Amino acid sequence: MTLAGELPAKGHRFPEFEWITSSGRPLRLSDYRGRFNLVLVFADDQKATVELLGELGGLYGKFKSQEAEIIAVVQSSRQECAGIEQRLKLPYAVLPDEDGRIHRAVGASGQSQHAAAAVYVTDRYGEVFAAYRTRDGQTLPPAAEILSWLAFINIQCPECEPPEWPA
Repeated sequence: MTLAGELPAKGHRFPEFEWITSSGRPLRLSDYRGRFNLVLVFADDQKATVELLGELGGLYGKFKSQEAEIIAVVQSSRQECAGIEQRLKLPYAVLPDEDGRIHRAVGASGQSQHAAAAVYVTDRYGEVFAAYRTRDGQTLPPAAEILSWLAFINIQCPECEPPEWPA
């Protein structure tokens, strides 16, 4: 489990967060637990991040075939998030982090507390398999790399495949 005050890391469970969607309904990460692998994108306003959001949207069908859901979190209002969803024609949720609290909690903020980008890939139980944080000098992964992580996660999932050892 990721403890309070620690950043999410490989091998730890991603912390629970709740948002209000652009349609006004609450959404929690636990709503996906046990059902979907997650790609969590904590966005900043850099061109590379916007391009990644679009690339993920264009390949959404491939992500769904890997039993994954994509969630983007933007440090802005619900109305601005709805506008981003519409402008980029994204088939996945874009959620607000109006006060930047969640960005800070997951390491997606820079020295001056401005949004920085971060991408986390978790299995369907919330365990972090991949973490990328631009504030730590990492670059954002291309969609193909994220898809590779999801394929790896699905191979590792003992509940998804027959056991290796006969009973």
